[in-house]
Amino acid sequence: MKKQPKVLVISRDSWNDTNNSGNTLSNLFQNWDAENIANIYCRDEIPNNKICSNYFKISESLLLKKLLRKIPVAGIKVQRQEAALAISEVKDEQNEKKIYDFFRKNRFHIFLWGRELLWKMVNWKSKELKDFIKDFNPDVIYSPSYDSFYMHDILKFVQKESGVKVVYFHCDDLVTYRQYSWSPLYWINRYVLRKHMDKSIQLAAKNYCIIDEQSRVYKKIYNLDFDILYKTGDFTNFPQTHSPNVPLKLIYTGNIIYGRIHSLFSIADALKAINSDGIKAKLYLYTANEITPEVRHRLESSGSVEIMGKVPYSQISGILNNGDILVHVESFEKQQMLATSLSFSTKIVDYLEAGKPIFAMGWKEAASIKYLHDNGIGVTANNNQEVLDKLKDLIDHTESLHDKGLKAWNFGKEKHNKKDVLKNFEDNLEALKKD
Repeated sequence: MKKQPKVLVISRDSWNDTNNSGNTLSNLFQNWDAENIANIYCRDEIPNNKICSNYFKISESLLLKKLLRKIPVAGIKVQRQEAALAISEVKDEQNEKKIYDFFRKNRFHIFLWGRELLWKMVNWKSKELKDFIKDFNPDVIYSPSYDSFYMHDILKFVQKESGVKVVYFHCDDLVTYRQYSWSPLYWINRYVLRKHMDKSIQLAAKNYCIIDEQSRVYKKIYNLDFDILYKTGDFTNFPQTHSPNVPLKLIYTGNIIYGRIHSLFSIADALKAINSDGIKAKLYLYTANEITPEVRHRLESSGSVEIMGKVPYSQISGILNNGDILVHVESFEKQQMLATSLSFSTKIVDYLEAGKPIFAMGWKEAASIKYLHDNGIGVTANNNQEVLDKLKDLIDHTESLHDKGLKAWNFGKEKHNKKDVLKNFEDNLEALKKD
């Protein structure tokens, strides 16, 4: 049996299976042994996964403490066992999450640039970080692409220190100028980001994209190969089926930010109309995002929505399997429409794996909506009238739900089967190992 390459993962968030980025990492590296993987991350968060046990953390709170001369080094080595017991860090994590949630919603460029300035002012290139890289002695570096400038600096530094090849994974469009904003600060930020992206893409020995359309666009811009790296699922056996629930259960799992809540409002309104002469279906909303009293009232006043809140990712599979129709939404806000035109929602693979019909609302050019529509694996709606008509048709013809779910599952088995996708990914990393 060949030895796995030692992979040093660079991530902005901690490797936590309860968030999308951490879940994607665990999905890709699920076959890795703990001694062959390590992670450098940049948040005051506690890692939570079953794969990696060797971490080095650099965070803004550590940078600030070093700037104020409260600590000598802006980075610490963390073992998984220590991370799980680091109760003293929970307060830092909660405080940082509140700050990032606020600025993620509002995207204040002054804050973003202030953060970048902090990373420039404080020396994070410590002996401890260099020793961590040297001691682990990676064969390959793996990193998603990020819109934070300092993440590009970290990637360049780690590659220079280790001398190994980089695998770069693109989930969102951080390259094109096909965006929407009236703010000159936004365009300055985008221009600088593009310069960083150009350098990081050229630095990488292997570039992956999350979806075909993104790969096509990036290839045209850079005249380089951008392979596809799908999120994977277990498509060994079709999930056990059950009779349709009465009323039908529509399940949504995911974010309600970035304008998606308005698409969920449309579905709630459609269900209210469909249920006017009796409850035929209800939407169960699972999200980790804060739900304001106004949003809660808007949804619950339809009489057709149950707000379930946040649940551990480990429970999602069971929740999806107990549903009848799985819901995906994208935004119709112009800025978000363009921002997501090359992005793919990884939860769609979870939906395919569940073997249930998928109902999606969003701009027809959004990558996730196009993926569902063009491959015939979901019912897609692009406006309120289509939501009402197509959702009513699904709900009125429950006999078709099984066949639609089976078609989606078979597509997932062909495109997202973990056995095939991960073997190809692992073979590519093996080929990039240093001599």
